[in-house]
Amino acid sequence: MKFLQFALFSIFLLHSFSGAFSQATVKINLTFSKYYATYAYLQDLSEYVGDNEYKRAYKASEFYNDENNGLIFQMDTLSIDYSYAFHDFPKGDKLLGMTGSILRKNLVNCKSLEEFKARSFGVIPSEELSLFTGILEHFIPIYDALVFEANRNDFELKMKGLKTYVDSINISTFFEKSLSFYGTKWDPTIPFDIVIVPSTKKGGFTAQAFMNVAVSEVPLDFPHYDILFAVLLHEIDHILYDEQSLQLKQNLNTWFDENPSGNRRYAYLLMNEVLATALGNGYVYEVINGSVDTEDWYNVKYINLMAKQVYPLVKEYLNAEKPMDKAFVDRYIAMYDAHFSEWTNELENLFTYRYIVTDYESIDDFFRVNYPYASQRYIEIPLSKEALEKMMETPVTKMVIVTENHKEDLTLLRKVIPELAKWKFNAKKEFIKVIDLADGTKLFVLNCHSDVEALLTRYFANGSVPQ
Repeated sequence: MKFLQFALFSIFLLHSFSGAFSQATVKINLTFSKYYATYAYLQDLSEYVGDNEYKRAYKASEFYNDENNGLIFQMDTLSIDYSYAFHDFPKGDKLLGMTGSILRKNLVNCKSLEEFKARSFGVIPSEELSLFTGILEHFIPIYDALVFEANRNDFELKMKGLKTYVDSINISTFFEKSLSFYGTKWDPTIPFDIVIVPSTKKGGFTAQAFMNVAVSEVPLDFPHYDILFAVLLHEIDHILYDEQSLQLKQNLNTWFDENPSGNRRYAYLLMNEVLATALGNGYVYEVINGSVDTEDWYNVKYINLMAKQVYPLVKEYLNAEKPMDKAFVDRYIAMYDAHFSEWTNELENLFTYRYIVTDYESIDDFFRVNYPYASQRYIEIPLSKEALEKMMETPVTKMVIVTENHKEDLTLLRKVIPELAKWKFNAKKEFIKVIDLADGTKLFVLNCHSDVEALLTRYFANGSVPQ
């Protein structure tokens, strides 16, 4: 199948790098990828995603049948997201490497599905790779018929308009300020690939970053190129944050750990999104328009409110061309404590970063439906000493769900988790216990003899940890 790609633009940023990277040119590709767009389309058709225009059009079309529905379900269940850690970095301070990110990057950069399979071979098991590629190939004509060809002219106009706008902005100034603020050095031989997925869906838009790729889904009826540009810089900032040096990541971890606040860990977990939002949606927007955006900057309240709160501090560092330091971290945490300390009891916030250990195999479905926004999500099945030890090494919200060997598993928890060493429990009683751990996160222990989802639903009914 011939690869169809339109509107590939390159933006060159001149930046003075130190050392081997001096006076180098950084390249940014602004592009559309049919393969990636089809993959994103399949995500929109997933049963884990709420109602949307694509789902309604698909269900009303000739393509809505058992075969295609089965392939959508199969795509949801493929094992493509294996992870690997950068063990030199403090736990949680650098994103895990994900095989799924490598596959998505290859979708963007490959010119045929044959090239995609060849480049991706060995990243995931070959059977999964063949199924993934086959489903994608099957749905490209469906995506064409229902979305792409019907809107081709509008798609091309949107890409052309965005390219023209980006060309009119001095993007290098913002890039340099972000590099200085994050203290990151970027190898200019590595390009940024910014993938635009024009969309017929109404309302806002989504964006994500992985490796050296940033993706933004842009509604065709969204005319605000200044906001789109700010979002693109937001995604680049995520990449620069993740690419901070080992020494700086170690410093950040130490600065947060040494702060006495009980909220320090959840403030840290929030910081990546908060800083990208303050830089992109705050600073970039203000410089372009001459005033701060008075609307929401992000559609998650925790990120939106904290980004606005910390923005004056971020702007102060940007204007002074100072990299983030211990003083910045301490002031950041103080703002979190003063304005948002109640968030560490709100489940929607806590479960944005979650690690679940259990024998109950369907638990991921419950959390994906009820807490769909998750920047860090880990599931370990079955419940074992090794799974618990891995969980305890990861500084996110932790949950252990005991459904089978109650006395044995609860006893195991006492041995592995220091804070539970003297815990007295009744294994025959159904309960949920919540405690604060030394790493600044919360641990939920569920001992369930009945229906797990029903117990969780009752316990979490008001959206907060019961006091």
